[in-house]
Amino acid sequence: MNYKTVYSDVLVLGGGVAGLRAAVAAAQNGACTVIVSKETCASPEIMGFNAPVMPGDSEELYFQDLEASGYGVNDSRLARVLSENVLKEVEWLENNGIHFDRDGNGMYSAIHTLGTKYPRLIKAGISTGSAEMKMLKEKCAELGIRRDMPVDILGLLTAEGSVLGAYAWDSKNGQLLRYFAKAVVLAVGGCGAMQSFSTYPASIIGDGYAMAYEAGASLVDMEFQQFEPCCFIWPKEIEGKVIATTLLRHGAELLNGEGRDFMPDYGLTRDNAQKGSLARAMESEVRAGRGTPHGGIYYNLTMMSREFLYRDHAIFTRPTLSVGMDLTKVMPEMMPAAHTNLGGVTVDGRCATEIKGLYACGEVIGGLHGANRLGGCAGAETVVFGHIAGDSASAYAATAGAPDGLAEEAWQKAELEIGRLLEQVGDVELGSIRKRLGECLHDCLGIMRDGESIAKAAQTAAELTAELEKARISGMDDAAEYIHCRNMLLLAGMQIKASDMRRESRGVFYRSDYPNSNDAEWRRNIIIRKSGSGMELSVRDAVKNINF
Repeated sequence: MNYKTVYSDVLVLGGGVAGLRAAVAAAQNGACTVIVSKETCASPEIMGFNAPVMPGDSEELYFQDLEASGYGVNDSRLARVLSENVLKEVEWLENNGIHFDRDGNGMYSAIHTLGTKYPRLIKAGISTGSAEMKMLKEKCAELGIRRDMPVDILGLLTAEGSVLGAYAWDSKNGQLLRYFAKAVVLAVGGCGAMQSFSTYPASIIGDGYAMAYEAGASLVDMEFQQFEPCCFIWPKEIEGKVIATTLLRHGAELLNGEGRDFMPDYGLTRDNAQKGSLARAMESEVRAGRGTPHGGIYYNLTMMSREFLYRDHAIFTRPTLSVGMDLTKVMPEMMPAAHTNLGGVTVDGRCATEIKGLYACGEVIGGLHGANRLGGCAGAETVVFGHIAGDSASAYAATAGAPDGLAEEAWQKAELEIGRLLEQVGDVELGSIRKRLGECLHDCLGIMRDGESIAKAAQTAAELTAELEKARISGMDDAAEYIHCRNMLLLAGMQIKASDMRRESRGVFYRSDYPNSNDAEWRRNIIIRKSGSGMELSVRDAVKNINF
């Protein structure tokens, strides 16, 4: 096959904020670093991130909010790492040209997000994520970091419990790429776009989870999917775009189709509401027949000034300008959409997995948030854990030997698999498999689940897995899509099995047949590993040793 080999000390998979921050940290430690990424990522949608910057706030209060938000099952070690390092990242970002919004007195213009004791969300203009990416890309150029994109990452190269690199497809140049590295950082994001209604770019489908699993790493809490409550369903042209729930703190209202504020009916206030409880309340109203004309909920922002909406929250409101909607006069129709995956690859406080040389950061890691994520914390974890992963990977690479014959053997296995795929003859369209899986997950593994819907999802996933072996593959682009579909079906299996196993409701996870939390049996995490007999699920007590 036509392929090219690239060598490095540290290979970073993913070009969002987490991956870029990891690459910069590794290169600043002297490691030869390469970034490989797809064309799109979710980072440009990061409005800002939480940090304890206001008077009276502290790292300890920040940690306490993380703990309370996780519904008893988050990893306290990771929460402690985040709370103790986020202010250092604020300082680093400011020293490198990120200018966070401040008021006339020089104080941070922090926004109060749901579930937090203090205003914490700080931002740099319209999109903090875009500003961070621009700065980090410039740092990459200064440090001589090679960035390969758009490149489709297909898998890791592993042998004897160690990672040795990865392989990818460069469709633009019609070439396979094999990357040999001493250490690898997974920073490829989550899986929101697996579902048919999502806030994420179509490429964010969980490949990182599948790659880590196949390499032998464990995953945690894969049943916990957070749904962003306020996503446009009407106007249709901007379907899936988000408006932040933080606006509820400024007087915004969620109204049902009857024009009534229904939050009190569910015991919700602007102080106690979390994204999971809001999403369930919205879903319940629509199911009860009290939805809007297009099957959603009104988001009433008409009491707010145009300047506040279209300047201070432009990242969320500017899509309405493209369709001629004025949010100070007209109420859009909203419904929750698949957003952050709270589960993911199991890591320690240094972002290390069980696989030697394999590190992970950003949304691909699991355990930090437990059964709920506070708004603004996703942006914080990208920079904090990205920095740590880069430091850890470069330290490991400094003592590791160069990839040897084992890397060649791992590549030969991957090459054989690709060859077999290219010989596959069938008549099933890969696009049909992806579409049907997305619709199934939306319908059966959405905001509310039960034993019947979980069983239906399992049956559909099994049927699609069988159909995948009959897929039409006419070239390398199809072979790459086959691998992505296989990864999505693998991940769907994880979500289905874990959802079936957890017989309770907790945080973002709601089973209508088990509507209450069961701390006695389920204040625990579900761990998933690959074993000789297939997918193995086990249960562990939540990690609550905060003296990490």
